Amino acid sequence: MQNRVHHVGYGDRTPFLNAAASAKLRAEIDQQLDQQVLEWYANVPEAAHLEGKNVDSAYYKRNLIETAWRIRMLRVSEAKALVEIAKRSPEAAQVWANYEQEEMLHDELFISDLARVGVSREQFLGTEPYLSTKLLTGYFSYLLDHEGPLGVVAYSYLVEYVNVKLEPRKLEALKGSVGEDNIGGQINHSHTDINDDHPGEVWAAVRHLLRSDEDVVAFKRYLGEHQSLLARYFEELYLDTIATAEKQSA
Repeated sequence: MQNRVHHVGYGDRTPFLNAAASAKLRAEIDQQLDQQVLEWYANVPEAAHLEGKNVDSAYYKRNLIETAWRIRMLRVSEAKALVEIAKRSPEAAQVWANYEQEEMLHDELFISDLARVGVSREQFLGTEPYLSTKLLTGYFSYLLDHEGPLGVVAYSYLVEYVNVKLEPRKLEALKGSVGEDNIGGQINHSHTDINDDHPGEVWAAVRHLLRSDEDVVAFKRYLGEHQSLLARYFEELYLDTIATAEKQSA
């Protein structure tokens, strides 16, 4: 009699990529992300704004607000992703659960920095997220319903890789423009990403989820699609703050 229980990760759990192939692919993916970063700086309005000396106050505050909302909204989808990951790979699920445990409450780090620059929790809660953030959240739901959890995990790899690469430079700039005492939450968040090797942790989950060459192609495509959605957010942020202020002062 055949066991009717399926989708519990008990099939062939041999990784599609051995250790050497995984390291080679990761280097290839990191090269893609480095290129995406260059395109980001070239094409996104005010892409390096927070790295400058004269930071627009409204832009800075609204970005903190949106970052906290993205963490709050996406952690729901990322928690749902754990179920789908567990159906495919208990090893990936264990890694993902630990990563999510470390990231789950990081919205509070950004909310604490908001308080330091005069934005109360009540003001944060009264600010509705941008459409671009809602669309990103909706894309996560689409992926889980129709393509699987790999695309959701891909987003975390993109964000963690870019954060570890660029965040220290941004934070160093913010120490001068905003004040080191006002960015404690962001510094703590960056320390967690770097010291706990979040890019490496997420990649460990990715390796267990990749099962074919088609999955590798899809993973690369997801990285580009996520960047497009994030670029849409930063364009929306720019238009709502810096561009609006310039128009009003003209």
